[in-house]
Amino acid sequence: MNSPGEVEPILRGTVPRGAGVWGVRNYHTILEQRAIAGSVMTGGYLAMVVASAAMATAGLLLNSAAVVIGSMCVAPFMAPSRAVCIGGLYRNWRVFSGGLVKQLVGLLVIGTGVAIVMTTLLQQSVDGIGITQEILLRAMPTPRDVVLSAIIAVAAGAAASLALVAHPELVETPWGQVIDAIIGVEIAISLVPPAAVIGIGFVLGTPEHSLNAFLLLLLNVVGLDLVGSVTILAIRGIRRRHLELEKQIRETTAVTLDVVPGFISVGSTVDITLLSEREAKLGVICRRRFGGEVPETLATTIAEDVERETGCRCDVSVEVIPLLTHAGIPR
Repeated sequence: MNSPGEVEPILRGTVPRGAGVWGVRNYHTILEQRAIAGSVMTGGYLAMVVASAAMATAGLLLNSAAVVIGSMCVAPFMAPSRAVCIGGLYRNWRVFSGGLVKQLVGLLVIGTGVAIVMTTLLQQSVDGIGITQEILLRAMPTPRDVVLSAIIAVAAGAAASLALVAHPELVETPWGQVIDAIIGVEIAISLVPPAAVIGIGFVLGTPEHSLNAFLLLLLNVVGLDLVGSVTILAIRGIRRRHLELEKQIRETTAVTLDVVPGFISVGSTVDITLLSEREAKLGVICRRRFGGEVPETLATTIAEDVERETGCRCDVSVEVIPLLTHAGIPR
């Protein structure tokens, strides 16, 4: 049965067309929300960086590739990397700079700092602390190592973006989160060990090792964030105008809903599925207080208002939920 105010579908048989990701609900809004969340420095992020850097430092000094790999499993650098990538594509420079600062602080301040403290303490209390082969892989890379490291960073960045666009419907599913965790390990391969080597070289009196690791880290950050990630999303058609269209449709719908008697904004939602730059499906949940009548033409009005303001034709379904409320907490 149709919900009250449901407009008859006008886009039957519509096939998504044009460059971009189409047919996924709130897709660009979700990308922006992920980027914003990834650009914010949190206590959990800082704690995970400390744990990752400690494991990486121990693994490098122990010359254990297995421990170094283990440090990558807890490194939280997927989120800030995506903030840089998506923030740049959407030209949200606050998110872009926030993700970059978060990434560099985690690597160069916390990661390197943890390595300096640990190496200093171990050097004073344990025999046999010195340069190992695992350290040399990042501290004295050959031209071959540099090229292959850059390829790994670019490939990891591309994989992170492919996880968002190859199967975009998985973005907000548990499988999508599993894929993110796996790709996060790939990203850490390029970032965590060089950051730790910078600190180790500083303490062990080999500044040339620290410098080489620093340059390798910067190369990896650029390859990961910009070359790999941004390129894939740009090729797939992720554009700022698609995000702005979602926002404009949502804002226009919100203005129209304000005329509903007893409309409650909290809990009301507008889900947007772009089918192209000129067609979309809207699913509206409108919460309202009891009393008054909802116009039967509400869905039609929303569709007309959206088309007038954005030029986008829409199928609109509206679910109206009447509520009884009581304000018992003093304001």
